[in-house]
Formats: sequence, structure tokens, C-alpha cells
Amino acid sequence: MTRSFRTLRSLVLLSPLVIASLRLSAQSPVVSPPVAQPPLRFEVASVRPHQSAGDEPSNRRVLPGGRFVATATTVRTLIRIAFGTDDNRMSGAPSWTDNETFDIDATTADHAEVTTPQQFQQLILSLLEDRFQLKFHREQKEGAVYWLELNKPGKPGPALKPSTPGSEPNMSTNSTGSRTVMKVTNMSMIDLAAALRRQAGRPVEDHTDLKGNFDFQIEWSPEETPDSADPSLFTVLKEQLGLKLQSAKGNLETLVIDEISHPSAN
Repeated sequence: MTRSFRTLRSLVLLSPLVIASLRLSAQSPVVSPPVAQPPLRFEVASVRPHQSAGDEPSNRRVLPGGRFVATATTVRTLIRIAFGTDDNRMSGAPSWTDNETFDIDATTADHAEVTTPQQFQQLILSLLEDRFQLKFHREQKEGAVYWLELNKPGKPGPALKPSTPGSEPNMSTNSTGSRTVMKVTNMSMIDLAAALRRQAGRPVEDHTDLKGNFDFQIEWSPEETPDSADPSLFTVLKEQLGLKLQSAKGNLETLVIDEISHPSAN
């Protein structure tokens, strides 16, 4: 979100493949799949500056026929998706990657379907390299993380419900600035850890040992004050989900942007 989006209502809806791509960075170490996925690339990709007509939400969708559609999306968001990383694990990105938004309509060669999060991430990376001339390297360092744990061993909170079999995976975060609402359907604790890293301000690792997928809805105040109508995220996690965020140290990978440019012509 940029400019007025930071203070006005924002809505983020993630498709299952987008969620799964973000999930990868919450798993440490990342295990390579046993069979290498065939590389996919976009054969046609339209990238245009977003023409704002008001308070449109930023949205990204993977559609049948190998089509990817993004609206009001920043380049920094694309980088986060491609690498499964977050702002505090990224350096060197110029300010325009966060201040300017783009609309993207891209289709894979031969309309090949995108079936795995690894393929989706590779597609977004190839888009960044081909159209935004992205060049980067990685560095390792120790840093602060959170461990997502049960507040009381073996006792989830009352709002954490096992998912109904066959329900569609979905995660949405709706923020008004004074209140944030997260609604989750059919998602695992690894998914939740991946989603919480932006809300908590540092990477989150799942140490709950809770298996299976869950449904819940929680509301909290991003900045708890005596006048806040809602409690903090930490309080909501503990009282409603039976979870806590425990400070810890971890080995963090930092993405360093060496070069990135405005998109080439369509």
C-alpha cells in the first residue's frame, strides 16, 4: 500500500498459490522438492502504471490458463512474493519500488498452468528480471525472530477451530489503521507464521507442533493505547488462539538489491 492507502481502508486477498509462496520463507531450512519443477516464463506480460481512481485494494490472482493478474501492486510486493521475504530482510530497493503501483496482466508460454508455489515464485522472479532488470545477491546474518508457540502445552484457544474438510484455503487482512481484521480458512500453523511476520515486524517460525489446518477470525489494534477499542495482536493471539510469540534468535537471509529499473516498454 502506498500514499493514501497507508491511512485509508486496505484489503489484501491472497490466492492459495500466493499464500504458499509466502509460506516458504517461514520454513527453515527450506527443503528442495525431490523432482525439479520445469521452469515457466511469461510469454506475454503487460506492465502499466496504475491509474488510481480512489481507494482500490492491491490484489494479485493466479487464473486458469497460466494467467497472472495484479492490480495496484508495488514492485516491492513482487519482490516479497518472488523471494518469500519481507522488508526487514531486504535492502537496496529504491523508494519508487514502494511508492509507485502497477497493473500487470501476464500469461505463461503455451498457457502452461501454474501448479506449485515454486513455479509461481520463479515466474514472478523472471518478470522482475525481464521487465524491471532486477539484479541481486544474498547475505546471511543472525537476527531477531519470533517463535510461534502454544501459550499452554496442548491447549489451543477457543477461536482456533479445525477446518471443515474440503473448504477453500483463504486468508484476508483488512486494516482501517486503528483496527486490523484477519480472517483465515483452512490454513496451517506454517501459513499463519508466514502471514504474521509482517504484522509482528520480524520473521515468525512455527513451533506449535499443531498439525492440520484451522479456521479463525481475529481483530486487534496495530498500536494499542489506553483509548484503543481492541487489544494488541499479542493479546489476541494468546487469549483467542492460545498462541504466543516468543522472542528468539535465528539465522536470517538478507536479500540485497544491486540493480532495479522502471519497467521496460510493453
